[in-house]
Amino acid sequence: MQANASMKSPLTVQHWSTAGIRRSEATDAWQAALTQNYGHWQVTESVADGFSASIRSRDINGLRAVECVCDPCSGSRLPQFVGREPVPYIGVQITKAGRERFHFAGEDISLGAGDLVIWTSAQPAEFTVMERLHKVSLVLPWAEVKERLPRGTGFTGTVIDSRVGIGAVLYSHIDSLAHQLELFTEGDNAGVRRATLELLTAAMCHRVEAPQRGLSSRYLKQLQDYILAHLQDDHLSPTSIAAANNMSPRYVHMLFAQIGVSASVWIRTQRLERCRDDLRSRTYRDCSVAEIAYTWGFADPSHFTRIFKLQYGVGPREFRVTAPR
Repeated sequence: MQANASMKSPLTVQHWSTAGIRRSEATDAWQAALTQNYGHWQVTESVADGFSASIRSRDINGLRAVECVCDPCSGSRLPQFVGREPVPYIGVQITKAGRERFHFAGEDISLGAGDLVIWTSAQPAEFTVMERLHKVSLVLPWAEVKERLPRGTGFTGTVIDSRVGIGAVLYSHIDSLAHQLELFTEGDNAGVRRATLELLTAAMCHRVEAPQRGLSSRYLKQLQDYILAHLQDDHLSPTSIAAANNMSPRYVHMLFAQIGVSASVWIRTQRLERCRDDLRSRTYRDCSVAEIAYTWGFADPSHFTRIFKLQYGVGPREFRVTAPR
């Protein structure tokens, strides 16, 4: 593989292409490029003479954005590859041009310009590029998405309508990420990652197999949206949330009980995640741990340190030193 940018810095946009690769090595080089950017995939047929492909990618605090242009080819994620990844992940793909066929979760899906598909490393899958393809993908840990979905959610992959509603917003967001990859500063990473996760999970909530249905599900989503909008309010509590949403505190507790946590625990988890993002962001490197904790509603630095360590296995200061940026 050839890269025009340093592979050492996660902030660098990396470029790879088949230019200069010998024909006899093209299939192996293409498979290596797929694996590096999308996880373990096996190229099922040797690429044709003159095969051309290019990849442009960047790591955004553990969220990998990949823009790919390639000629017809095919590949599969064999059952023996499932579970080989150290961290299960999902891929979110928009198709800009060309045609591709996916097979996963027992379904054959044809994709063309304007389509949006989400797949998971936990499922065997196959793809066939039928005509020169231009796509943009996001690859990110499944755990980061799962913790934002209702408890017990099942997911094997889905196609999302990108023409209307949240699907259209998500498609535009991914497209914009690709256009701006070289322009993001270090300080942008945490915000870009956070916005991407919120948009993605909002879109997925309409398509996943969730345990709760109906009115109570909508009310729970209403409360979660309210909490996320007021996380920095140090007076945020189940009582204040109930009052702001014209509900009784008892009903708020009942709604969160459906997903197996209390409202207070859900608030704390969301705040800890924001603190974690800020601790590994260079934008806040001049802010003390206590300042970051205060920003997200933690009034007692010692208490914050204890619960941060319980959640992530290391204290916030150690995390800040060792976390990748």
